[in-house]
Order: sequence, then structure tokens, then C-alpha cells
Amino acid sequence: MSKKLFIYTLIITLTFSFQAQSAVTEVTGCNLKNGATTEDVIAMSALMNEIMDSDNYKEPRFGQLVLEPYVEQSEKSEFDFYYLNYWGNYDIFGNHMHEWFDHDKGREFVSKISEMTDCRTLNIFDTTVTREYPGD
Repeated sequence: MSKKLFIYTLIITLTFSFQAQSAVTEVTGCNLKNGATTEDVIAMSALMNEIMDSDNYKEPRFGQLVLEPYVEQSEKSEFDFYYLNYWGNYDIFGNHMHEWFDHDKGREFVSKISEMTDCRTLNIFDTTVTREYPGD
């Protein structure tokens, strides 16, 4: 077997044997308004969880983190906080978007959170998980 063929075979084998999981991640930057606090925003997650955990919601596989900058390298962040939203794959992402927006199931949450924040999506990433969080 030639050296080149061996290297190609090794690369292909390693590529298909690596068990990394592809996911979708969205980063949204937000500023507080009308005297709202980050604690108010976090408290709103109870409503979001109630909506998504109901029997009427078919795609509950969604995760969300609230990120508050406290170490900034050179200049202050233009946002008070960030949402990091994530889905296990593109099918889950599509199903969630369909329910949340097309079926209007997120309307109440979006209306209430919009009174407290001004947000915009900064990036949507194709995310590869290379190490699972092992838990506590």
C-alpha cells in the first residue's frame, strides 16, 4: 500500500469514527430597558420553561444560558448581557422555530421580554461538541 493511500485511508477512518455531535448555537446581545435588571430577565425564564414544558409544546429540546460580562479585555461590551441559545441539531432547531414563531407559542414570552430588553441576534453557529459537560 502506498504511503499516500495509507494517509488518505487513515484520515477517512478517523473522520467517520469521531463521535462529535453537531448542534446549533445562537448568540444574542441584549440591553436592559425600563429599569429592568438581569435578575428580572432570569426570572422570566420560568415563563419560557412553562411554555416549553407544556403538553402542547412538541419540541422542548432547547437550552439557554444568560451570560453577563464581568471581565472585558479592552473596552466595555455594548450589551448588558447575552443569551446563548442552543439546539441539539438542525432538525430540532427547525422544529423549535416552527412552534415558537409559526405557531405563535412564544408570543407571550417575546412580548413580555421585549418590554424589559432590546436584543438582536449576533451570530448563529454550527457547533461541534468535542467534550460533553460531565455533570456535577
